[in-house]
Amino acid sequence: MSELPKRLERLFLKLDRAALAVEQHLSDLLFAIYGGNLADVESIIAADEEIDQREVEIERECIRLLALYQPAASDLRKICFAIKVNNDLERISDNCVSSAKMMRILIDDKISMNRFPKFRVLADSVVEAFRQTIRLISTDQEIQLAISIIKNDRSVVDKAYRDFLQSVFVEVEQFNNHVDAVYALTSIGRALERIGDLCTNIAEDTMFMLTGEIVRHSI
Repeated sequence: MSELPKRLERLFLKLDRAALAVEQHLSDLLFAIYGGNLADVESIIAADEEIDQREVEIERECIRLLALYQPAASDLRKICFAIKVNNDLERISDNCVSSAKMMRILIDDKISMNRFPKFRVLADSVVEAFRQTIRLISTDQEIQLAISIIKNDRSVVDKAYRDFLQSVFVEVEQFNNHVDAVYALTSIGRALERIGDLCTNIAEDTMFMLTGEIVRHSI
């Protein structure tokens, strides 16, 4: 095996580890949301620094590979894939952090997310989408799995997000003067919906890496 394939293999291993770290970040966020514990929330915000460092390290490695080897065809697509997915993973982590910051408001107002069963449906659908996405990043880079993730975002995640918003607005009068709480609830829902969108981005980029075709807006 020549040097470039070896370095690409190591790059994808780093990308896989970054994805697993972000998955843990998302899992920790939901634990903090359901538990309503401020210390758990603050740990989510603090953990973002490590994920940011991973993102910078992977990006630098991608730039080095482009500069040293001037790759073409499938090798170039792999590096482009790594750059874009690396950025999407960091944005997923950012959405976890923004949700944690919104949780500060809900905890202060003593509003539990457990009163919204529709939120759990949304959260579960996003977690499943991300787990499937990690399979794409690691070993099972399958076109059919990528297509399934894209369709799932539209038929499952987006619907769960709308249902959750509706459940919030049904109870909005009960929040009295807690305007910030309504904003926090809708912001957390939007952050999770955005994570679903980012999973779709990764699925689309997987299809580009495997086929060389840009499929955005076509599935």
